[in-house]
Amino acid sequence: MAAPIENKNAETWDLKESERFLNESLILAQQKAHDFIGEVARDMNQYRQLYPYLIEKFPSLKKIHERIIQECESNCFSHGKKGDIVPSLAIMNLKSNHGWTDRVDQTTQGKATNSTPPTIIFLDDPQSDD
Repeated sequence: MAAPIENKNAETWDLKESERFLNESLILAQQKAHDFIGEVARDMNQYRQLYPYLIEKFPSLKKIHERIIQECESNCFSHGKKGDIVPSLAIMNLKSNHGWTDRVDQTTQGKATNSTPPTIIFLDDPQSDD
């Protein structure tokens, strides 16, 4: 027999427990040892996909999650700059997980931009058809 609709008996992540987990994750990331949220999840004895699950379930916790990601990004950049990790690994992580790029973006949200300068028409030009 299937569980009743809207059954919440098996839920283990309520708002209070989720907030506690995310705050502990943030503290761990701020210790500057983690370059990737997967490392934070591992040290919290959880899986990386738990973070987006909790944010979807409790949107009010999104800012904490963003801070965890920012800490990991800063840690990675710092570790790569100092040579604590192989710089190419830092670059790969920053590009793959934090949206960094070394190319100029020629699009706007997937749409090509018009780089043709505007045409100037003088109103008192006798060659103008108007």
